[in-house]
Amino acid sequence: MQNWEIQISLFTRWLQAAGRTESTIKTRLYWLNVLQHSYPNHDWETLTHEELSIWLSNPNWQPATRKAALASVRRFYHYLEITGSRLDNPTKLLLSIKTPRYKARPIPDETVAQAIAKATTSAETLMILLAAYAGLRRTEIASLHTSNYIDGWLKVKGKGGITRVIPVHGSLKPLLELKSNGYYFPGRFKGHRSSDNVAKTIKKMIGPAYTPHQLRHWFATKAYAATGDIRAVQDLLGHADIVTTQLYIGISEQSLVNAVKLLPTI
Repeated sequence: MQNWEIQISLFTRWLQAAGRTESTIKTRLYWLNVLQHSYPNHDWETLTHEELSIWLSNPNWQPATRKAALASVRRFYHYLEITGSRLDNPTKLLLSIKTPRYKARPIPDETVAQAIAKATTSAETLMILLAAYAGLRRTEIASLHTSNYIDGWLKVKGKGGITRVIPVHGSLKPLLELKSNGYYFPGRFKGHRSSDNVAKTIKKMIGPAYTPHQLRHWFATKAYAATGDIRAVQDLLGHADIVTTQLYIGISEQSLVNAVKLLPTI
């Protein structure tokens, strides 16, 4: 057990030194903790690819869950291999996990409007609008500081350490200017609120049928519908790969109808 803790601590520092986000590190550590407790009598030095295969074959896991678990374990064993802590890397013998084709799931307009109306404080309203009108992730909302708001722009550091700038929507400006210094969502004792707290707060307003991340889908869908510029949407969302951006943009049935109607008659 202690051996696990030592290596995981070193692995965590390695990720932090590379500028990985708090959310990414939390995910990596979560899956390592699950793995560790699944094999309480094994150490990271002795786990084989067969045992990892059995672990990943959990019948209760969806493909996306399996893929997330494998990604974290692969990163950990890659670290062990390159540092010489373990000579072989059992995850190299594991096949990649296929997941069903992802489809954009933007929240309906009426649900966004209802969520804004349900907000009882300026902080709750700001959370909803930062997700819907700036496309921020929950971790980015939680850690937003007044220093990130500069001359009508938000400067945000997101996944992979990518920094992007987002023009502030008119509905956001008065709420952002209510505070002149510090975190927009301060913690109870110090620092800022957790991303889980932000997600829970937004969830309370959008209802059980939707997730906070679907507000990012709404933002992407509306931004693309207004501009037709997928590169602009990619930059606004902070995606490294434009293929990811494509998965965030919902296509309406009317758009499909219009596309077919515009085909020439031969």
